[in-house]
Amino acid sequence: MKKILSVILALVLLLTGTMTVAFAKTGTKYTVINPYQNVDWGNSETYKACLHCHTIASDGKCDINEWLGLYYADGYDIIALTDHGVINNGWKEKRRTNGIFNGFKTPTPLTEEQYNYYTNGTDRNGRGMIDITGGIECNMAVVSKTHVNGYFTTYGQGVWGKENDYETAPREIEKAGGYSVLNHVGDWVNSNNFPERSHKNFYIGYFADILTKYKTCLGLEIINNTDNCTRGDRELWDELLPIVIPQGRNIWGFADDDSEYPDEVGRSFELFPMSENTEENVKEAMISGAFFAASKYQKTTSRENEIAGDGLVPIVTNIKIDGNKITVECDKDRGCDTIQWVADGKVIKEDNTGSCSYTIDLGDYENDLGCYIRFVLKSDAHGVTYSQPFELQYEGRAEKEAPHSILVDGFFSRIFRLWYQRLGVALLSLIGEKILAAMNVIPKVAK
Repeated sequence: MKKILSVILALVLLLTGTMTVAFAKTGTKYTVINPYQNVDWGNSETYKACLHCHTIASDGKCDINEWLGLYYADGYDIIALTDHGVINNGWKEKRRTNGIFNGFKTPTPLTEEQYNYYTNGTDRNGRGMIDITGGIECNMAVVSKTHVNGYFTTYGQGVWGKENDYETAPREIEKAGGYSVLNHVGDWVNSNNFPERSHKNFYIGYFADILTKYKTCLGLEIINNTDNCTRGDRELWDELLPIVIPQGRNIWGFADDDSEYPDEVGRSFELFPMSENTEENVKEAMISGAFFAASKYQKTTSRENEIAGDGLVPIVTNIKIDGNKITVECDKDRGCDTIQWVADGKVIKEDNTGSCSYTIDLGDYENDLGCYIRFVLKSDAHGVTYSQPFELQYEGRAEKEAPHSILVDGFFSRIFRLWYQRLGVALLSLIGEKILAAMNVIPKVAK
């Protein structure tokens, strides 16, 4: 009899415990901060953007008219010319270039006729292409490739830049009233060959400091060109989000061609759902995060499950928030094989039904959630589309402090930066790494 009572008691305790866990799992009420909340999905179109490319004003191979013609023919709607050390004040305006840095070439401004052709969409049923002014890629002469894009700015014309320095440009761009994006961070971190560096305090603390100090630094490129150098940058993004979001910031992921040659057009791009394609609407969307990062390519640090599609990536047609539920709807004509929901750097849910309508109930994943969730839409044949992070606010949300980095403010940090930002140090690092790779001491740069 005692054994029977013991078994019954154990079952009661087990059931009670199960009920308690189930209640706790659905008990949290989340406030979802939706970066797409101002999108009027019923009256919007999706516009394709290139926010990072180069003409002969710096190291590109085409003059302005030929370059814009390539993007126009490829169906682009929004172009920001971001030449190294050269500000774009308008497609019809002359550019003051930097001599030896562009081989002394002189870019030719558009004529009025050429300008009207692109902006009026003459042979595209009136779907014109717009110019994002004040575009520039800063730190034009550094070998460490710590490049920063500026938009709507007057800073950076002819400024050489400092080695191993991502901070000066966002600071000065903010002073000039512009906005900035950190470019191809993985090139500097070398997370292509050393993916663990995306998780090192040295880099996390440094970028978290920049992104919390400068509110007009909108985020970082999570894809650059074919995603080779940026394959670890989404992991860095996921490390940064739990630090900056509790500080009242959210940071956006950008995807860009960074193109120089004609055959590089159309690799990676942004998608803007807007009711009208205007420079002001693009600016507002860049600030609020109401856009998507997309690419033909998705590379991984594991070198597995990679994508190389044709560029007809999945397109989001609606996002709905209903309490703890987030629903994403996609264009059925474009297709979407898989959606992944990512929180705290982990895929917490994957749906590969290809239904083009996907819902997650946050209450079902309470133990996996931190301060944000984002989604990734994949099509093996076409490419990949990344959402911006949705901040999650709820009672008991844990906050994560920025780790210490020797690059962050402090007496020893300042001394270290004075040494670290010298050209000789950058050259020694670059040459030394190539020698060690040739000797197979460290891995060679992966393609």
